[in-house]
Parts: sequence; C-alpha cells; structure tokens
Amino acid sequence: MKTSILAFASALALGLGVNGVPTNPTNPTVAIAAMKEASMKANGIVARDVMEKRAQHCVFACTQAGFDGLCDNFCNQSGVCFNAPASYNDQISSIGPDSGYCRAFFDRDCQIAGGHFDFVNPGYDDLSHLGDGQSNDRISSWICWD
Repeated sequence: MKTSILAFASALALGLGVNGVPTNPTNPTVAIAAMKEASMKANGIVARDVMEKRAQHCVFACTQAGFDGLCDNFCNQSGVCFNAPASYNDQISSIGPDSGYCRAFFDRDCQIAGGHFDFVNPGYDDLSHLGDGQSNDRISSWICWD
C-alpha cells in the first residue's frame, strides 16, 4: 500500500498522470478532472453532459361520469405504472390524460390479464359507454408514454 501511494505521488510529480493522462502542475483542478475521467473510462462508466429528464404525465380521474364526484389529478413518470389510490380503485367512471398515450388496467401493477383499454386526451367522460360498458368502475392502474 505504501509503495502504491509513493508510486502514484511520484507519477503526479513527474507529470506522467494516471493511466497515461498527463497532469497539469499549474492547475490541479484540471489534473483531478483528467484523473477522474480516466478512472471512469477504466471502470466502464460513461459520463453524460446533460441528464435526461423523463416526461411526466398527469391523468385526471373521477368517481362519477362527466368528470364529477371525487376527482384528482394523478401525475407520474412516463413509462412507469401508477396504481390508483384505494379511494379510486375500481371506482373510476371518467378518466383523461393531459398528453401522451395511456393504457388503463383492471388489475393492480398494470397486469394485463384482467383486461385493459387505451386512452388519449381528452379521455372518456363516461366509461359506462366505452365498448360493452365493462370498463366502468374497474380501473386499478394505468401507464402513460410520450
């Protein structure tokens, strides 16, 4: 361990750097940044200049047709399943997203086995009129994408 620290310090003093990255003795910040970048490359880590922001989608859901009754705007990250709160689970009669493409599921955790339907803005103001009427008061979860 003592030898490794001595070799590292010697390399820095000579301007040889780590992993072939030259140091800049007049600006230690540049040298540290270069060493960090070399270490990241050696470990397979890729730096990004800009962090990607996932889109957020909001879904307006109500317990009665015509966007009436108990209503709330539920916001979630794009591509992430949202489970309806207990007071809305199997109680939703009208639903609409602010944007994007959404899929409502009749089971929690966006499980497709129990059934589903797709919706886009402005949504459905009366789920009893959707298809055979079997979608009313059955929504347990949904997911939206851009």
